[in-house]
Amino acid sequence: MSLNTLNLKQKQGGRVIKQADRSSTFKFALQDINGALINLNGKEADISLFNPNIKKYWSTKSTVKDAEVEFKLPGNIEENDYVLEISVGGYVFPSDNDFIIEVVKGFKDLPDMETGLRYKQTIEEITDDYIKRSDKKLKDNLNSIDNTKKQVDESINKSIDNFNSKVQTYSENLLDTYNALENGIEEISNSTKNLIDSTGNSYIALIGSKKYQALKDIDGQVKVSTDKYLGEYSKKLNDRVEKVPGKQLSDNNFTNLYKNKLDNLDTSINNKVKNKAEKDEVKEQLQEVKDLIFDNTVKYANDTVYVLDTKVESGEVKVVPKEIGKLVANDFLKVNVDSDKYKFRIKATSQGIILFYSMTDEALRYAIHVYPQIKDYEIDFGKKVTGEMIFTSVTMPEDKVSVIREEGV
Repeated sequence: MSLNTLNLKQKQGGRVIKQADRSSTFKFALQDINGALINLNGKEADISLFNPNIKKYWSTKSTVKDAEVEFKLPGNIEENDYVLEISVGGYVFPSDNDFIIEVVKGFKDLPDMETGLRYKQTIEEITDDYIKRSDKKLKDNLNSIDNTKKQVDESINKSIDNFNSKVQTYSENLLDTYNALENGIEEISNSTKNLIDSTGNSYIALIGSKKYQALKDIDGQVKVSTDKYLGEYSKKLNDRVEKVPGKQLSDNNFTNLYKNKLDNLDTSINNKVKNKAEKDEVKEQLQEVKDLIFDNTVKYANDTVYVLDTKVESGEVKVVPKEIGKLVANDFLKVNVDSDKYKFRIKATSQGIILFYSMTDEALRYAIHVYPQIKDYEIDFGKKVTGEMIFTSVTMPEDKVSVIREEGV
């Protein structure tokens, strides 16, 4: 039975964690072959989870305290089994690869679809509420007019009744005068009522026409606003280049140590990975990777990617190679950027998503829609960017990329 030279003793956490969990704490004690704590306090530890089968890595840093290392997962690592490895002060814990952490899938939303539906429903609800409130206001105005008309009628009728009551006391002696006055008052009353009825009906008809026009204008304005927003929103959904600010990716937070491991993965795990691809198959896959990133105007030799350029030398025009980037092993492409904008052309073997990001600036991370047809792209960084950036040249379906983009998980 072989003994590990170095060991990890778990003090907190478990061996299975939900994919979206970024609050649970893992804590491990650093031990030697006899189980005694190794004092590396104050030193910086590189913590990594890696899976040689799917070629995925995640890493972070922590400071050793009381001979223990503590860390949390970011909440968006792809579901699978991962080997834990902690490097600090020249030591690598544990000496074997037996400590496995399993990341399992949890519940997740589809943020793009949900956001679109929610906004459309909100527009419909706002439109309906706007029409209802306008209709209620118009009805209140109509009721107010009806009430005013009733009050005028009641006032006139009351005046007539009062007048009749007063005249009645003089009717015996002033019958002729009363009849004349009554006829005069009735004529005035009828004229006044007719005028009020005519005015009220005209006002009601005017309000009715205004109501129809108001509702028509409201419907037209809301429809224009709705169509404009949905058009802009659909355009945003169909944008080929989308920036994903402030969100860590599950496979790009590497230290130099693990980038080197990634570059040399094929040679380092020959005896560990079953059913390893034959050399010709690897070459064929690498060719597919190159075809994914470049059209036929771009050339490549070994790991150098170049285009053919012309220059005049000794009075002759010569065709010379111009390097535009380096192929990095395991489905990555490294390019040099020295501008505030970056233009490139991509043709994919299938429709999907690729990633384009900086290894040093977390704000420079983009998800790019690619298609089987040749497409030209331009990314505006919003600032001068100088240094290396990485393409992942294996397309991913939208449901996987949504995990990278979603917030609050």
